[in-house]
Amino acid sequence: MKILVTGASGYVGSRLIARLLRDGHEITAAFRQPDKAKTFSWAELVSVVEMDAQDASSVRAAVEETEVAYYLLHSMDGGKFATKDRELAKQFSEICADSKVRRVIYLGGLAPEKASDSSDHLGSRLEVEEIFTSSKIPEVITFRAGILLGGGSTSFELIRRLSERMPVIPLPHFMEAKIQPISVQNALEALAAATTMPRTSSTIDLVGPDVMSYRELVRQYVSVARLNRQFLNVPSVPYKLVSTPAAWITSMPKSTVHALIPSLGEDLIARSGQTQCDLMDSVYPDQLLSVTQSLRRSIQSDGPSDEHETLRSDPEWASGDVEIVGSRARPTGTKWWNRLLGTHRDSKAH
Repeated sequence: MKILVTGASGYVGSRLIARLLRDGHEITAAFRQPDKAKTFSWAELVSVVEMDAQDASSVRAAVEETEVAYYLLHSMDGGKFATKDRELAKQFSEICADSKVRRVIYLGGLAPEKASDSSDHLGSRLEVEEIFTSSKIPEVITFRAGILLGGGSTSFELIRRLSERMPVIPLPHFMEAKIQPISVQNALEALAAATTMPRTSSTIDLVGPDVMSYRELVRQYVSVARLNRQFLNVPSVPYKLVSTPAAWITSMPKSTVHALIPSLGEDLIARSGQTQCDLMDSVYPDQLLSVTQSLRRSIQSDGPSDEHETLRSDPEWASGDVEIVGSRARPTGTKWWNRLLGTHRDSKAH
């Protein structure tokens, strides 16, 4: 099957391509800067095409002869990212509808049960979903994913870096919101299976088996990483009061952190009967990794073939200050920094 993957250099796109190749598909990988393709192990196994999503002619050239297209483009930079996302999605959907594209698969995020203005980035995902589902494309499969657990995932790295770099971790009350994270491996399984699923159009919640709060997820990471940490439950505070120091502590892009933090106050769990296990039972393996299993493999993977592994193509902030060797946690970096972080050791206790 001829498949176009947009956002090929991104976290999901780069890993999805490797899986689709294993399934025997003919892949076109779309890059805004084609030279970036060289950093990926699959570069010589795909057709690389230059595509600027803002340029209609380059989009039209990219989708030519494509049967299935993955739309994995999201913006988090700048104050007008939602407007930009809408414009790009509308143009892409119109071009696909006028071409031979039979199916578009879009990856968005879980939606809170009650509408809220607190998270622009969640609202933007829903707007893009609506653009595709109301388009004239013959078949549209949209996924609403929970937090992706895996090395390199933005949400995972935010939790990892805050947990590893703060000896005392404040947990605002808004982090009591309920979430349903999913292993990146399980998410990729569903995305790949969507190329052949018999349903022609669906909106599917992409989640793991565990429902918990953000506070519980942070505590679970600390436990799996074998860190010595103290937790401080604090009242809800303005999101900006959290996002500004969080960006500094994690060394992650400020615009990305500012966009993500408000979503920590939203309940993001699956709708009843609408998960990948409910709607994709004929093509999806019903074997979901638990949060504990996903976290452990994200910290101590089985090597480059493990989809939880951080890749060299991931951003430089996509890595941790602690690694697990055998059954012990081992800090990385300088000794004084490890002591400041509280990672200079409790491995003997384990």
